[in-house]
Amino acid sequence: MGWRVDDELQQMLRDSAVHFLGAAGGPDHFRKVRASDSGFDPVVWAQMGELGWTGILLPEAAGGSEMGLEGALTLAEELGRAIMPEPFIASAVVAATVLGASETQAALTLSRALAVGERSVTLAWQEQRGTIGVPAFQTRLDGRKLTGAKRYVPAWHADTGVLVAATDGTETVVVVVDPASPGVVLRPARLSDGSFGADIDFNGVDVGESGIILRGQAADQALDLAIARGTVALSAQLEGLAGALWHMTLDYMRQRSQFGSNLSDFQALRHRMVDLYSEVELAGASWRRASKHLADGATSGIALHAAKARCSQVAQDMGKWAIQYHGAFGYTDEADVGLYVHAALRWSSWLGNAASHRREALVAHRRERDFDA
Repeated sequence: MGWRVDDELQQMLRDSAVHFLGAAGGPDHFRKVRASDSGFDPVVWAQMGELGWTGILLPEAAGGSEMGLEGALTLAEELGRAIMPEPFIASAVVAATVLGASETQAALTLSRALAVGERSVTLAWQEQRGTIGVPAFQTRLDGRKLTGAKRYVPAWHADTGVLVAATDGTETVVVVVDPASPGVVLRPARLSDGSFGADIDFNGVDVGESGIILRGQAADQALDLAIARGTVALSAQLEGLAGALWHMTLDYMRQRSQFGSNLSDFQALRHRMVDLYSEVELAGASWRRASKHLADGATSGIALHAAKARCSQVAQDMGKWAIQYHGAFGYTDEADVGLYVHAALRWSSWLGNAASHRREALVAHRRERDFDA
């Protein structure tokens, strides 16, 4: 497609990703991480750091490359094709955006560790299910003590750096919390993409003034931008997954014989594959449109919600048809197609599922219509 044109930097990153992920990613790596106790491969993460991926959005002063969101989206698309469970979006996009907005020593220390792939970092902001974007926080910082609960914290493992969004009763604050601190209660759970998420309770956890990295309007703006960037990057990752699954299914159809002919010879099946290909292409166009709106300063709106809704839907639809075309084999754990479906289930629901984003897109449309009137 003519609109799928990378600039020089994006093409360099894509070539690098295809080369690296061809050896380090894919179904075999997914199975390895899924079988581990951490849902995380520190060796691969360090290699991603050496390539400059983990610091792609971080400022140069913090050890990052500051290449911009377009490069990060290119990587997200390729990571989706390789169903990589490493927390690129949670750490290198969402958390890095928050860290990059702070000039405190605590933020700088975490940024430098993230930039070289020494650590991953996660942002804990969600407090209840069914929310999209940045909510009004119930988690409170009273003086030095943090009290409250965060739910569905992504990319959890033992050495994760944790940023917590809260309120001090007057304004929003973002603090760095040591998960080993007294008063932190963790309940990790393995997710369908092989990684771990966690519910975290904070029972009077001592933070200290040095642990506050953002406050007030700066915190609000950084959080809005972080979630918006994460949503677009996750859309790109979902489209990459759907595209890879489409090609896997087509290859299988060319090999599987039924009634004396390959599945790819049946016209009705070919028509369905053409429809699915069109849906994948539209998904790719949708997140690229959303990224342009984001570059213009829009951290919400129809384009962003439409992209996440479309990319979530196409990943799930492609998974359903892929399993159907693979037949009973598609349901087995040995079939790679099932791994893609498991990853699609996780990624399509994180940061809001298709139905939720469709509702938000409708609300945004009505708001814009009323404003124009």
